[in-house]
Order: sequence, then C-alpha cells, then structure tokens
Amino acid sequence: MFGFRGAAVGFSIRKTSNEILVLDLSGELDRHKGLKQLRETLKALSPSRELRVILNFRDVTYVCSEAVGMVCALADEVRRAGGRAAFCALNGLPRDVFEILGVPKIVRSFSTETEALAGLNQDNSPSERRAGA
Repeated sequence: MFGFRGAAVGFSIRKTSNEILVLDLSGELDRHKGLKQLRETLKALSPSRELRVILNFRDVTYVCSEAVGMVCALADEVRRAGGRAAFCALNGLPRDVFEILGVPKIVRSFSTETEALAGLNQDNSPSERRAGA
C-alpha cells in the first residue's frame, strides 16, 4: 500500500487461470498517491503480445483527471506492445470522471471483473476494439 498525506492508493496483482493479470486498485488515485509505483510495476511486467491486463477499480473512491490520463496511458502501453487491457468495476465518482472524459470510447470498460475476464478471453488477437464500437 502506498500512502500520501493520510490517504492511500493500493494495488495488488494476481494472475487468473487463463493467464490474465488483474490489478485490484483501491483508495484514491491521483498523481501524488502511488501512480508512479503502479506505472513502474506495470513496466516491470514486460508488456508482451501475450499480456492481458484488467485494472479493477471496485475499491477506488476517488480519481482525478490527471490520474485517469496516466491509467489510460498504461493501458495504451500494453495495447501498443500487442497485449490487451481493460478496466472494470468503475462506480460512483470514479465512473463519472471516466465517463465525462470519454474513457469508455478509448479503453474497453466492463461493469464487472467477470465480464472483463470473459471479454479478454473471447478476444483472439490484440484488442483494437473500443468500448461502444
């Protein structure tokens, strides 16, 4: 767990039986609260054509627009390397911020982790599809 001024962003990484990495995010996401560590962790995963990543926002309570940009850039890095990335479980204020910024049009987003897993499992090639397309 990474903290800043009493509020924290945390994340854990797990791998599903289908070799999909799920990053469970929690807390408040902004540029000062752990996103640098998250970015470094993802870079250390050595994105490859086989990398499939889901960022699970179920326990995220706050996100600033700059953090949205950083998280979208992470997803784009995975995609440019030939992998696939998706977001899931956005709710409340974070969902509103993502929708206002138009993120579902540029990064695949799912209501639940189960839907995200199914979506990435159904894709046989790197995802160039956009949510809503």
